[in-house]
Order: sequence, then C-alpha cells, then structure tokens
Amino acid sequence: MPTLELVCKRLFSDSSWILKCLLGAVLLAVPGLHFFACGYLYEVVNRARRGEPVELPEWEDWRRLFFNGVAAFVIFAVFTVAPLTLAWLLTRPLNWLGAGWFSFTPMMPVLLVCFPLTAAALYLYQKREDYRDAFRPWVLLRMLRATAPSLVWPTLALVGVLVTGLPFMTFTLFSAFALFGAVYASLFYQTETAIRAARRG
Repeated sequence: MPTLELVCKRLFSDSSWILKCLLGAVLLAVPGLHFFACGYLYEVVNRARRGEPVELPEWEDWRRLFFNGVAAFVIFAVFTVAPLTLAWLLTRPLNWLGAGWFSFTPMMPVLLVCFPLTAAALYLYQKREDYRDAFRPWVLLRMLRATAPSLVWPTLALVGVLVTGLPFMTFTLFSAFALFGAVYASLFYQTETAIRAARRG
C-alpha cells in the first residue's frame, strides 16, 4: 500500500520540482489561467490512477491541460468549494453568539471528507471522462469505505499542510494538491486492484 512518505519522495525527487510547482502556483493565482494548473494536477492524479510511476510531468500540451483543468475544477467546485462554503456559512451564527474557535466546528467534518471525496470523484471521472461517473454517490461511498483506514492520516496531513502553509498561498495549494491527489489516487488504485484480484481468486 502506498504511503504518504513514499509518494512524497517519488513525486519530489525531480530536481526541477520547485520550478514546476512555482509555475503551477503562478497559474493558479490568475483567473482563467488557473485551468492550466488544474489540468496539470489532473495529469498527476491520472498517472497515479493508472498505476504509473508517480512523478511531476513536464508542462506541455497546453490545450489538453486547459480542457482537463476545466473538468477538474468543476469537480473540485462541487465536492470541495460548495461544501466548505456551506459549512462556513453555518459558522456565522456561532461566531455571532461568541463561540470563538468553536464556531468553526461545522467545518471540521467537511474538511475531513471533502478532499478524499473530490479525489474519488475525479478518479471515477478519469476512467471514461464522463461527468456522470463522478456523481454516482453510492460508488463514491463504497470507494471511501473501502479505503477509509488508509485515508485518515493523509487527510489530516493535508489539512495541516494547508493551514500551516497558508502564508505561501498558491504554492502551498498547488504542491499540496499534487502530492495528496497522487496519494489518494494511488490508494484507490491499490484498493481497486486488490478487490479485483480477490474476485478473480
């Protein structure tokens, strides 16, 4: 089973990883151009989904990056941005009541679920590049349930990285989503492979 440490070593073993992530961070910060950055992240996840060596690809085929980025952004918006926005709205009444840090309680379960859920939806979409596959709730729930024990640590680590790395803004976002997207996809791939092997046996 792939681990966070192993995927991290493989993904960032390329001496040019900082330059690749810096370019992604710049693109991610510019509306419209952020689709290219999303397309790059899409490719990182797709390689892990196919069981290929986890590495940061070259920045090339910009047309493909753009269109794949649109798909990745739509899935991210539905499964991460929308739930987090709703959870944040639920914190407002608690904040007005003077709950302090406890006002953020509604966001905690959403943070722990939305990232692996988004990765699972993208994983399913990439198989046939059909949005209907990404929005199959029972399939998504089965995927998360099958991999749940392995998802806990990467998810907690991702939340921690995003919080502590907030001053670096888009560089943190881009590199973190590349790393943890690859981790999630690798876990889904290994679990799916194991289930298929068990069925054949």
